[in-house]
Amino acid sequence: MNREIIKISHLSTRFDDRLILDDINLSIYENEIMVILGASGCGKTTLLKNIIRLYHPSDGEIEIFGKEITRLDEIEFNDILKKIGVLFQNGALLNSLTIGENIAIPLQQHTDLPEPIIQRVVRKKLDLVELGNAYSLFPAQLSGGMRKRASLARAIVMDPLILFGDEPSAGLDPVTSAGLDELILKLKHILKMTIVIVTHELASIHRIADRVTFLEQGKVLFTGSLQAAKKAAIPQIQDFFQKGRF
Repeated sequence: MNREIIKISHLSTRFDDRLILDDINLSIYENEIMVILGASGCGKTTLLKNIIRLYHPSDGEIEIFGKEITRLDEIEFNDILKKIGVLFQNGALLNSLTIGENIAIPLQQHTDLPEPIIQRVVRKKLDLVELGNAYSLFPAQLSGGMRKRASLARAIVMDPLILFGDEPSAGLDPVTSAGLDELILKLKHILKMTIVIVTHELASIHRIADRVTFLEQGKVLFTGSLQAAKKAAIPQIQDFFQKGRF
């Protein structure tokens, strides 16, 4: 087993009087693809947003690279963020900027690289996601799948050690979704990243998951390999896979 890169201990999250996450314990290891799955409303995205500190937990701890992030100040946490990439569900590209300008933003904000070097890095990342001809185009000129690839290029432009994805295949047709999954697998191999994906798309889960964590009503029902999950005598998991079988 590779070294632990994310450790979540007794994590609970409440919104007002609603308990959304309930005593979550989870370890994620270097160079694996962990897929967080479960039915809609089970807490998947809330868990992801806790890990990247968009939400603050009510109880518990989150360690990334051995540092407990809920106690870090902004400067210390920004050092963690420089090693993390996030692929948002809607892509979050700025429509007024070209694709090249969008992807350059993290490098301009967090490095002192000269502009010619930034442009070279951006073009290299666009080549990696098979969008080498999109540098001067605007987001509105791209298809949905191409925008997801452009967003992925921005998420990896700083060569992160961890990539997070929130429903990356949402809204894509099956062929485009499969292509995005293949690209994620390729980038994991090339860049040696740990990847954490939130999804309920069964086809994607089967293609990319090294391990899965199944959430049900804010609790972890299972963590392990996909094969073990499908064999587990847990009715909610069996129901999830049987009703969505492709």
